[in-house]
Amino acid sequence: MGWLEMALLFAGGILAGCINVLAGGAGFMTFPLLVATGMSEIEANASNFVALLPANIASLYGYRHELRRPNLHLRPRLLLAVIGGACGSFALLWLGEASFKTAIPWLLTFSTVAFALAPTIKRWLEQRHNFDGRRWIWLSFILEFIVYAYGGYFGLGMGVVLLALYAMFGHDDIHEANSIRNATITLITLIAIALFAHAGIIRWLPSLVMMMGAFIGGYVMVKVSRSVPQLWVRYGILAWSVTLTAISFWRYG
Repeated sequence: MGWLEMALLFAGGILAGCINVLAGGAGFMTFPLLVATGMSEIEANASNFVALLPANIASLYGYRHELRRPNLHLRPRLLLAVIGGACGSFALLWLGEASFKTAIPWLLTFSTVAFALAPTIKRWLEQRHNFDGRRWIWLSFILEFIVYAYGGYFGLGMGVVLLALYAMFGHDDIHEANSIRNATITLITLIAIALFAHAGIIRWLPSLVMMMGAFIGGYVMVKVSRSVPQLWVRYGILAWSVTLTAISFWRYG
């Protein structure tokens, strides 16, 4: 890996760290950058967990005060994250590279559509059916478990889908939802790294270069995250995710 590639990964890591603190979705950027350095898709996916770990930890620290609120149902969510994340990571190792390549366009489609439609679905349920998500916490746990398993398998878009679910089921405060997201994703990331490292599919040097950038970006953005309009970040992530999904159908479809 040359100096130009290292600089690109480092810069991409900084931007990814900023995005991860604000609204999630950083994997939409880091995954194609890792593939561009010559990794296979399954190596890039595994290495992506390492690259974004500091950003997840920085985000977790930034929202540590929100985690103390009593209405987060944090313990059952962490347990579901452990089980779901492990199942997803084991599925990736068991199914292998060919199945993963075939699944990439559809996984990206799922995460992009869910991210785009979640606020609209939430408003429709509230206005037409007087939906109060806090009364349906069991349904939230079922849907979250599916996303946790998806996250252990692929990871891209997991954060934005979780934010949408948390908001839909009663956590309207973006910072409160972010605190839950950061706790569950950090746990899933640690489990995935342990399993993928044991399987030998992580490329450590590119991962660590991007990791350093992500740590810096996440640390800086924690300081200013509450002053950045969430809508701007949301539209930017959505535009990039649509582009990446289209490219993935062209390349793998």
